[in-house]
Amino acid sequence: MILEAGLSGFDLPTEAQWEYACRAGTDTYYNDNLGTPANTTSNAQMDVLGRYERNGGREWNGAAWVNPAVSCDASKGTAIVGSYLPNAWGLYDMHGNVWEWCLDWTGTLVADTDPKGAESGSERVKRGGTWNTIASNCRSAYRDFNDPSSRHGNFGFRLVMTMAQ
Repeated sequence: MILEAGLSGFDLPTEAQWEYACRAGTDTYYNDNLGTPANTTSNAQMDVLGRYERNGGREWNGAAWVNPAVSCDASKGTAIVGSYLPNAWGLYDMHGNVWEWCLDWTGTLVADTDPKGAESGSERVKRGGTWNTIASNCRSAYRDFNDPSSRHGNFGFRLVMTMAQ
């Protein structure tokens, strides 16, 4: 538990906080202000923003895209943090690499400034896409979810800190 480690004030971001940080003032698919990508499976925008299945996350074996072997080097699977361009606010890896857990439970979001997620549920939201998915699953607005007890090599998290007002 975070508080036991002496790190009070830290938590997972809400889904709205995560998307706000990812977009960094943009309103496009990716945080690069280049607009809508032409191809949702792979595209040049994602190639410079983060690791996904078509730029090193997965391997083509001649018949299908497959996850790389566990013994692969850094050119396959997850990338070293900071390997791709940061967004306008200097945040790295907001697109691709690993899904990032959010504080919110899965539910319908209402269009609003800083919308609140469901107060309870059985699955938590995760955002950002991952090294073993297509480019369109890494866009700013894409959301996915899992039971919070789920474990996988493509799940991660980013902490936020509450600032004094």
